Amino acid sequence: MTTIYDGALPIFATDMHGEPSERITELLADGFLPPEGDLLTAVNTFLFQSGGHTVLVDAGAGTSLGPATGHLLDNLRAAGISPEQVGDVLITHLHPDHVFGLLTADGQAAFPSATVHVSTLDAGHWLNDAVAANAEGAQAQIHRWAVQALVPYRAAGRFSTFAYGEQPVQGVIAVDLHGHTPGHSGYLVGAEGEQLLLWGDTMHSHTVQLRAPHVAMDIDSDRPVARAARMRILDEIRTQGWAVGGAHLPFPGIGRIRFRGGEARWVPAPYRPLESA
Repeated sequence: MTTIYDGALPIFATDMHGEPSERITELLADGFLPPEGDLLTAVNTFLFQSGGHTVLVDAGAGTSLGPATGHLLDNLRAAGISPEQVGDVLITHLHPDHVFGLLTADGQAAFPSATVHVSTLDAGHWLNDAVAANAEGAQAQIHRWAVQALVPYRAAGRFSTFAYGEQPVQGVIAVDLHGHTPGHSGYLVGAEGEQLLLWGDTMHSHTVQLRAPHVAMDIDSDRPVARAARMRILDEIRTQGWAVGGAHLPFPGIGRIRFRGGEARWVPAPYRPLESA
């Protein structure tokens, strides 16, 4: 598993809901973060081999969110992989920091050989003209970016949808995490007993939301459902012992969650020398 860094974006304390601002500030301070929030929150994507394919989970922000993000292609090449080698892109959800990197700056497919996989529920929401027509503000822009990002892949017949529980790519199980968006998906990778859950935006601020998982975000499509999904998946992680990879966990965003005394803590995986398989 290789984490490919796309850049950083701010996650503001004012975007968090479910605790008084004083408590949010206290939790941020415990993580040595300023009261405003984490202004350099990582945007991580993940690369691995499965079923003979080079698979990328999420595609970063591309040109949608400014120069602090959109570095996926440069960092992918730095990792020794060309965009043409990517055979499948699994999208956790169709927000711009996960999908707009599917395009180059001139609007072409950034991954010309890849099939893009999105949950049926997320595609049915963000690519739905009737839903988009009733959206306003940031939500309307998200619809436009989602449609735009997928144009070359849909035109080439390299766009696929899936249901939860299916394997959009051999050896990778789609996990129901809906709430942050209507079709928000995680991906469970690996063999029994050594599995990693790539959980997308289950958490935006681990400093706050691990200790207060009921805290929801402004950008959540359905805050109560997003909250319930987070609580449910944390319980499953505790039961199953899965490792975790998160889009907005500190780079490289892979580690484990330690449950003790009624609270959860993030334990990042230590860097190790890479051994040949």
